[in-house]
Amino acid sequence: MKLVIAPGEGDAALADRIRAAAPGVEVALPADHATLLRELSDADAFYGNIAPDLLAAAPRLRWVQSPNISLERFMFPDLIAHPVVMTNPRGIYSEHIADHVMGFVLSLARGFHRYRDAQLRREWKRSSEEYPEDVVHLPDSTIGIFGLGGIGSAVATRAHAFGMRVLAVDARTTEPPPEVARLWGPEGLTEMLGESHFVVICTPETPETRGLFDERTIGAMKRGSFLINIGRGKVVVLDAVVAALRSGQLGGVGFDVFETEPLPSDHPLWGFENAVLTPHVAGAGPHVDERRRRILVENARRFAAGQPLINVVDKARWF
Repeated sequence: MKLVIAPGEGDAALADRIRAAAPGVEVALPADHATLLRELSDADAFYGNIAPDLLAAAPRLRWVQSPNISLERFMFPDLIAHPVVMTNPRGIYSEHIADHVMGFVLSLARGFHRYRDAQLRREWKRSSEEYPEDVVHLPDSTIGIFGLGGIGSAVATRAHAFGMRVLAVDARTTEPPPEVARLWGPEGLTEMLGESHFVVICTPETPETRGLFDERTIGAMKRGSFLINIGRGKVVVLDAVVAALRSGQLGGVGFDVFETEPLPSDHPLWGFENAVLTPHVAGAGPHVDERRRRILVENARRFAAGQPLINVVDKARWF
């Protein structure tokens, strides 16, 4: 078996770990694109972002491990139709992103965004006096999670610990974990939205989810509820969000990902006091690179041993 690692995606230490876990595996570390194409001519496996020219250069390819969880930028028709098995490192960000979500929840529930702005003006304002209606008691609240994968499940665990009622919609999961009071398939999205005070988007971008949160979908949410997006930016139509904030349909938002990134400096979303925005940093935290490498090494061991791989991607659905 031969595994080729794309330039910039690995080093000698990673190659040594793979060889130790899967003795007999040949690991190639090409330094440039031309060498990569030559190495792929007899490769069984590839670690990196596969592109049309790379796939065409690899007639023996049976497995591709992507270093990325979100795959919308790397899918193309020939790859979807190809029998090659694709895997990704999903799960490596779950704890970090779930913590970020709860940061948004707490900020919006306790009015931290208002305190932040008052601090910049050096004003002393107490929400209990100035904004009593804006304090949300989390144990009285329901959180709806759209996408109950690793990140969504971690959000559910944390929200449940805060006493929140947890609902979820997921395209794959059929049995809810103990923290989730009710689970629907995609057909239950409207019902979940209508019951939720907080809605958290944890789904990847797929042909089905791109642009899903538009004026109609946001209009199905409780009036004054909060929308949080840490999934993918293009799942949410920002013009619809701006309109919903202006009308009061949305009580606030917490966004880490955006339809256009970077968010343009003149975008109206910047001007809303009840919009808590972070620049695509929810996954930041320790251990991510080591977790990514650990999954690659384990899958290399499994591939060499003829065992089922972990984190297999449904290529037609992009996740």
